[in-house]
Amino acid sequence: MKAHLPFKMHLLDLPGTDIILKIIGYLSPTDWLHFRIVCKQTYFLVHEYFKYMKYLDVSHHQVFPQSLCQILPLQCHSLQFFKISNSNAFSDEAIKNILQNNHNLTHLDLSNSNLRNGALQPLVVNCKKLENILLKNCFWLTIGAIEILAFHYPEAIKVVDFSGCTGISEASIVCFIKRQPKLKSLSLSDLSCLQDETLIVISQSCPQLIYLDISRCCRITDSGIKKFGEYCHTVRTLKVDGCPEVSERGLSSLRLRGVWIDKVQYPSYLLHRLNQIQTWPRTPL
Repeated sequence: MKAHLPFKMHLLDLPGTDIILKIIGYLSPTDWLHFRIVCKQTYFLVHEYFKYMKYLDVSHHQVFPQSLCQILPLQCHSLQFFKISNSNAFSDEAIKNILQNNHNLTHLDLSNSNLRNGALQPLVVNCKKLENILLKNCFWLTIGAIEILAFHYPEAIKVVDFSGCTGISEASIVCFIKRQPKLKSLSLSDLSCLQDETLIVISQSCPQLIYLDISRCCRITDSGIKKFGEYCHTVRTLKVDGCPEVSERGLSSLRLRGVWIDKVQYPSYLLHRLNQIQTWPRTPL
């Protein structure tokens, strides 16, 4: 009797391309390149995967293949989620191509990127479904760019992060916020231009706001926090750590409503003792 040889199936023998495309989704970017050059069929399959890929997150890759940075902007046409925070892999031109080719984009995260302001120009023309835009520590962001975003995305944006964008002004932020009643999450930390008036605008313009981060905004005071609490009844998280003019006088009513606040709440007796120490007369050395 002849011994039966073990049956071996090649990856490309799998029925239908859908299964193979799902498998490609589990590969690393480097593996995409390796699989792409196996043969003509794998080359086609990888490019087909790029064409219908909806999610691209480069932020957790310490080293991203440079050749892919040239291929993906031309091949991706179905992205809904694009994140390159903490990565300088993509050039301005590559970002422009991605924004031009992906009309269904809803989430864009360019935080900590080193781009030029012009990289966002195709965004307002081609990505009309945008809901989340995160630009934390994008020092290249300008006042004009914020105003353009405000007028091209009226009543559309739900999540925004402009933290650390030192090139923008309080007026441009106010202009943007007034046109975004669907905002649920707003991060404006490390912006010294913000004042109490901004909080009043936020509370009156964003009836669905759940999360607000104004950490290390040194010009925000208890007065602004109190006004914000009076008008905004939906907020669940408030980050004010590093705001020297914000104390329990402004935060107490929000805490009573169950709002989570990152600033430590000291016992009342300790606060009274600290106030006494601060008012003690100082003797000259």
